[in-house]
Amino acid sequence: MPKTNAIECRMAGGDELNLLGTWPSSFVTRVQIAVGLKGLSFEYAEEDLNNKSELLLSSNPVHKKVPVLIHDGKPISESQIILQYIDEAFNFNGAFLLSADLYERAVARFWAAYIDDKACIWKSITHDMAGGDELKLLGAFPSAYVTRVELALGFKGLSYEYVKEDLANKSELLLSSNPVHKKVPVLIHNGKPISESQVIVQYIDEAFPGAGVPLLPSDPYERAVARFWAAYIDDKLLKSWLQASMGKTEEEKAEALKETFAAVANLEAAFEGCSKGKPFFGGDAVGYLDVTLGALVSWVHAGEALYGMRLFDATRSPLLDAWVDRFAALDAAKAALPDAGRLAEYAKKRQGGGGARGGGARR
Repeated sequence: MPKTNAIECRMAGGDELNLLGTWPSSFVTRVQIAVGLKGLSFEYAEEDLNNKSELLLSSNPVHKKVPVLIHDGKPISESQIILQYIDEAFNFNGAFLLSADLYERAVARFWAAYIDDKACIWKSITHDMAGGDELKLLGAFPSAYVTRVELALGFKGLSYEYVKEDLANKSELLLSSNPVHKKVPVLIHNGKPISESQVIVQYIDEAFPGAGVPLLPSDPYERAVARFWAAYIDDKLLKSWLQASMGKTEEEKAEALKETFAAVANLEAAFEGCSKGKPFFGGDAVGYLDVTLGALVSWVHAGEALYGMRLFDATRSPLLDAWVDRFAALDAAKAALPDAGRLAEYAKKRQGGGGARGGGARR
């Protein structure tokens, strides 16, 4: 049990903050530092991870891990998401954690993700590339991560130049634009490169707020929820789905497929909560999660053609099953989504050769 008294998840009013954590988690420490820099008061509850409290399990039912920040009775999980939420929800308190400059903010998000994903010392990147006020996307078929960026640009109604990369012979532009991962997608705006598809989509939405549809919700909590589920799509759904088709043994594939359907069940519940009974994750119009998951729509159809099984179906996930066809019918989606038949042919050729994502595509 936690060392402090249990905190009721539905608290009465105010800006009350509660942090569920445990020693010696650096992810919890990260949140404590952020809260301190913002000059905010909070109640800390130490969790026993061998005997997790009902509050933790109900606040973070997906991962069941700390840290969890509870603000006005609403839980936010994942340390980097919590930091962004704190900065946005308390933008008049203490120090600013994220830069006001949109490009610098995207760069900070990139390196924050790199710290957690790679945990190594990085070299500085020179951003002195020449360029005007143009958008250039470095991509390659059949990367769903590149499709994700194309969808975002399409829904925002933005013009851009697409540069097709040969990932077996990467261009100097790609290598200099993304020297860390050396992978696509990379968006170059005004001569400045942004990498990682989710970082790019957020940058597009923030850099072009008046264009097309807003992708991220205006409410900081709903924005944090969207970022959480976007990370879940890549880290849980896509990872297990790829393993289900690429596993070395039938046992590996079966276990991965089980994990995939568990992730589908969680996303079905997420759609119900985020959409509030409306057609899309974003409500009446597409939003960040629609773009994030929408990049997989053609692969859903390709998988059905290859294996006779649909990732989302009317029995297991009726809401997402209907959403797939609804999303694919949108003009911007039609323009960006690759042909499912071509994907199926590509996957057939790649079976046994390293998977359909390819070595030069990056989330």
